[in-house]
Amino acid sequence: MEGRLDPWGNELITDYEKLFTEFGLKYLDETLLSRIKRKNRLFRRGIIFAHRDFDKFIEAYEKGEPVAAMSGIKPSGDFHMGSKLTAEELVFLQKEFGARVYYCIANLEAYADNGLSFAESRKNAISNVADLLALGLDPKKAYIYEQSEEKQVMNFAYLFARKTTNATLQALYGEKNIGLYFSALTQAGDILLPQLTEFGGPKQVLVPVGLDQDPHIRLTRDLAAKFYNEYGFKLPSSVYHKFFRSLNGEFKMSKRDPSSMLTLGDPPDAAYKKIMTAFTGGRATVDEQKKLGGEIEKCVVFELYTFHFEEDDKKLKERYHACTSGKLLCGECKKELACRIRDYLNKHQKKKEKAIDTAKEILDSQKSKR
Repeated sequence: MEGRLDPWGNELITDYEKLFTEFGLKYLDETLLSRIKRKNRLFRRGIIFAHRDFDKFIEAYEKGEPVAAMSGIKPSGDFHMGSKLTAEELVFLQKEFGARVYYCIANLEAYADNGLSFAESRKNAISNVADLLALGLDPKKAYIYEQSEEKQVMNFAYLFARKTTNATLQALYGEKNIGLYFSALTQAGDILLPQLTEFGGPKQVLVPVGLDQDPHIRLTRDLAAKFYNEYGFKLPSSVYHKFFRSLNGEFKMSKRDPSSMLTLGDPPDAAYKKIMTAFTGGRATVDEQKKLGGEIEKCVVFELYTFHFEEDDKKLKERYHACTSGKLLCGECKKELACRIRDYLNKHQKKKEKAIDTAKEILDSQKSKR
């Protein structure tokens, strides 16, 4: 990591402890978790495991104050499993805490980082929003927008630039082009947007992210403090989920390597084939596997069960013991997952198709429906 996280990279983070020491993150402890009445699998399994000021978000909710959740996506392709995970976090926060969801289509970042035109981003955005709706987000309790259409966000970027030095950005992000630096300032605007007067004023906003996005959170919290006198901003809260690896087990799952990622747009049969070639923790021979058990800590297949495709904690634990004791062989386990994912994608894609028209309407009209 070299003391820096890269929001635009695909490095796989494994030394979580170092992040707590270097960047001041806090663990989600049992005391805090006990205040969530109905925990989903992400909280129950420690997949969401770290935070900044999540306690303040919960306190605001317990006091009956309005709260919000904010996230977004760079519209450079289909939802992958990381996008799905974040969307499920938003749906949970909307249902469990009554949070209004703010969801940014980061088309300015897509141009700065990937060179995508706004027209290309719009096509992807319709697909992305349809995925979000198919995963259960209630659009009536959300504000979904494109960065380029939300002028207040761009205005913020210019205002924030006035109090941000080049040295600060280099320390956070390393040597990047000016477009990415300005994209970071724009994303700070996205995160603070829910606190504007037209959206109800200052409130506790929770941002669920992967650990690689923490530089954006730190920058935004710094800017919120600097602009407190002008806007009364509260420091945004954040929760962090662990990464899961690409199908080949080498990097975090990323759109930058399509062959090693699983997306919600994959043809179900193609996804089946991808899973059947995914990296596992299997031993060299069947006899060795039966004797020693699988090396489950290396297994991408078990990660997919844990993060996404086994809701029942008891069954997940049984699978763990069956693998590590040698009773369950990789081929059988992998085939079962491949079948589950194929069935899941068939169902999801039908839901998504029904949501396409609504997604188009949202992107065309959401700005006027604040």
